[in-house]
Amino acid sequence: MKITVLGSLGNINRVYLPRLIADGHDVTVITSSKDRIAGIEALGAKAAVGSNRDVDFLTKAFTGSDVVYLMISGINFATGTDMWQTAIELSEDYKTAVLNSGVKNVINLSSVGADNPNAGILYSYHFAEDALNSLEGVNVVHIRPVGFYSNLFADMQSLKAQRILFSPISADIPQGWVSPVDIADVAYALISHTPAGKSTKFVVSDWATSNDWLNALAENDVEAKFQQIPVEALAENMKKIGFHENTANGFAQLYRAGENADEFYASLRATDYHLGKVKIGDFAKVFADVYKKSV
Repeated sequence: MKITVLGSLGNINRVYLPRLIADGHDVTVITSSKDRIAGIEALGAKAAVGSNRDVDFLTKAFTGSDVVYLMISGINFATGTDMWQTAIELSEDYKTAVLNSGVKNVINLSSVGADNPNAGILYSYHFAEDALNSLEGVNVVHIRPVGFYSNLFADMQSLKAQRILFSPISADIPQGWVSPVDIADVAYALISHTPAGKSTKFVVSDWATSNDWLNALAENDVEAKFQQIPVEALAENMKKIGFHENTANGFAQLYRAGENADEFYASLRATDYHLGKVKIGDFAKVFADVYKKSV
């Protein structure tokens, strides 16, 4: 098959792309940087350099593909990007490019919360889902992962400076966490065999509270305490460091929603979601290694 993917050599793509290439597929990787060309070609794939905001470029890159893999990407929070508005614009660009290129199979990296208006910033992913679902005669699967383990690296500074884990979500509230490795397993399977119609697939690696996370760190000789912080204070701090007001407020609402785990994860738990193999203890080892090298 001819397969075209967005996301360059990101943490998910770099895991499943070698498998697709080993299977004999003709793979094109879209990247915004010429610096990535050598790495892409080293894998045995082709590089298409351009912007995911350029509909003509995307249409040309998608044309002739049996499957395309999409994601909302290229958002730089530090520059004050409005993620909500960006998601709207990219969704329409992707829809137009898929329609004009004649692609019949689409895998879209979405997110948990895309179907929940109370999920704050994560609800912005529904724009892409709705846009792609409106395409007649196109098979679409939305992959909805939970929170990335890598988000926990944001705790690194406070752990080093104060030995405190700050979070607006209570320490005993279970949260879903996921590794790119487990998302890649799902992406590989769906790209290889895209089911007919419109569907979704949730991905979880493990369920863990902040207390579980602290215990996992302690097992790797990283001791810390937990301190809950007000959602409003978090949002204000995000705005001070450059986040767009809408984006910061969207994250604040996400954390409010996270306090009610039963409601937040209701649609996920009602499905046959993919439970991956990378557990919180596995990631704690990776985190602790980085932590100890940086102290």
